[in-house]
Amino acid sequence: MRVKSFFKKVGSLIVTKDIFENKSLSRRLYKYFLIGFLIRLVFLPFLYMRDLLSTYQRAAETVFAGNFGSDFQQMLTNFLHSAYLFIIKSVVPAINELSPILLDKDTTASWVNFNSGYNVFTAIALFKILYLVFDIACMFLILRLSFDGEPDNKLKVFKFWMFNPFVIFILYVFARHDIIGILATLVALLLAKKNRKYWAIIVLSFGIALRFFPIMILPLFIFYLARTKKDYAVLSLVGVSGLAAVELFSYFYFGRSVIFSLLNTQHFDYILSSKLELVIHDRIFIFVAVYIIIILSFLHIKRKNFDILLNYGAIIYLAYVSLCYFHPQYMLWTVPFLIIIFVRRKALLYYHWIQFALLLIILIYWGDLVTKFVFAPIDHKFFVYLTGPIPIINRFYGPAKFVNIFRSIFTGVSLWMIYLIYKDNKKFLADEFKNKEN
Repeated sequence: MRVKSFFKKVGSLIVTKDIFENKSLSRRLYKYFLIGFLIRLVFLPFLYMRDLLSTYQRAAETVFAGNFGSDFQQMLTNFLHSAYLFIIKSVVPAINELSPILLDKDTTASWVNFNSGYNVFTAIALFKILYLVFDIACMFLILRLSFDGEPDNKLKVFKFWMFNPFVIFILYVFARHDIIGILATLVALLLAKKNRKYWAIIVLSFGIALRFFPIMILPLFIFYLARTKKDYAVLSLVGVSGLAAVELFSYFYFGRSVIFSLLNTQHFDYILSSKLELVIHDRIFIFVAVYIIIILSFLHIKRKNFDILLNYGAIIYLAYVSLCYFHPQYMLWTVPFLIIIFVRRKALLYYHWIQFALLLIILIYWGDLVTKFVFAPIDHKFFVYLTGPIPIINRFYGPAKFVNIFRSIFTGVSLWMIYLIYKDNKKFLADEFKNKEN
């Protein structure tokens, strides 16, 4: 009986009590989980984009060569990958045989040698398992973010994560590590929901140190959690403390500034990529202006509930991918917010799938690296010499113009989604006003 009681407590803790104790709902959850898990396992050993190898090459410099500054711009993420690489090389000796490839500075030669190795599928699977662990943590954590007392809707949120095309593609086909920062963001959101304001900001600050993207929603957290004038100052300082700590460590240990290094990278230029040219040197950065409007709009909402916070998170990240140059993995930041909104507005789910279809066309812009080379582990010689999509399109039409037409459609769809979410906000506020009157 004690064992049974223990497993009930563990099950309720992981899944939530209202789903775990309902046989019909728990059966559906197991079905969604097992099918979604199987889909992930199918992709796990076979496909990856070159950045996965680059990530573990930087980790290998730390593990095999003792170079702790191999990726000082993403220091914490690199330390995590390094620790994980150290564990798997200790458990699976075959990984040690990859050290010459992982330490090879010639990116082309190391990529070819890695794909031609007899244990390439084992290595890819092991590298991606780290992301699978974070993915599983996210899928169960997100159950608790919304729809309290509505287990059926919670289960829908779970399903939308399990079968989300961006989650599966970015983590198990593209194989990027943004899920690590997203887990920190989800923990911060859950703490914010419970009104643990300082812990929420501390965890979000850690997420910012892991991956810069959570800083976009830091003002939302501050305006949502602050109750006094003092809170605004304290929460703002705590919010940037993680980045400040990394900056100080990098400056004194490596003699380099992380912040100014990031500000001078092309990745920060993506935020400024869309602009209106005015007179002489005068220009308006479109996303920056739109971002300020979004933040001010949230600030002026007098009664901010948690669902509105989630809606604004979705709006910010959708605005970013709508108006700025972006890499495919950046779309993952929209997903935790959107899948909750899907339950209330089913139409957004269909537009989300349209976004994914359009993204697969937009991928052509980056060329062979993110298209045919993703399949290289299966037969690297075949896919290296296979004609890529750009030369094929070029026979009939300009590839850049072709891709940008679909990029423009993607922006139109994303902006329409923002409008629908904004309408959802107005409905929340109207319902709250009616309840107040009654």
